[in-house]
Amino acid sequence: MSTAGMVAPRHERRAVPARDDTASQFLDAIVLGNRRRAFEVADAALAAGMDIRALYLDVFQPALRGVGRLWQQNRITVADEHLATAITQAAMARLYERLFASASGQGPRLVAACAEGERHEVGLRMVCDLLELEGWDTLFLGAAVPTPDLVRLICEREPQVVALSASIGPNVPRVEEAIRAIRENCGSQPPLIVVGGRPFATDDTLAHRVGADVTARDAAEAAERLQERFAR
Repeated sequence: MSTAGMVAPRHERRAVPARDDTASQFLDAIVLGNRRRAFEVADAALAAGMDIRALYLDVFQPALRGVGRLWQQNRITVADEHLATAITQAAMARLYERLFASASGQGPRLVAACAEGERHEVGLRMVCDLLELEGWDTLFLGAAVPTPDLVRLICEREPQVVALSASIGPNVPRVEEAIRAIRENCGSQPPLIVVGGRPFATDDTLAHRVGADVTARDAAEAAERLQERFAR
């Protein structure tokens, strides 16, 4: 399998790679299913001075967009896409100790969940991790969370924000159902609700129609908007 900008031999790479070069190298590694190489790229970027936030936004996020484009162009299979995503999630998990070493967890609380039936969770996980870096207390519930269970947890934990995600159109009604259930069952002051995913990024009015308060095109924008909203 071949992609643009394949990894150059070690002796040809610069000592401190540019961020777009690093993203290209990471993309090549995950498309080829080479987890060890992907980890090496991420570790080299950190060693060269790139911080975790930049690694998420300038390497992982554009690489995953590249995976999506390759899948849309029929250059990789669904299995390839799933493997690339899994490797990226593993790379993120390896950063856990570094990520939370400086995180206070004393900021606003956010509960994040993919809509019932929704399996694509990495973007939502990125939102949580980026906010954790800013001191938020986040609860990441992952993929395909049943609406009744989600509502029960939100009522118990009383977060200031709930983030919901859907990557395909058929899952949008489930996001709308979850929003309606949260507003009806979680007290007189329900949390701020932010939504994201491809359907919302391609239709500026969809978030409003399903009853959300905020939407964003990607993890960086979601984290930025929430930071602005809850600035102290």
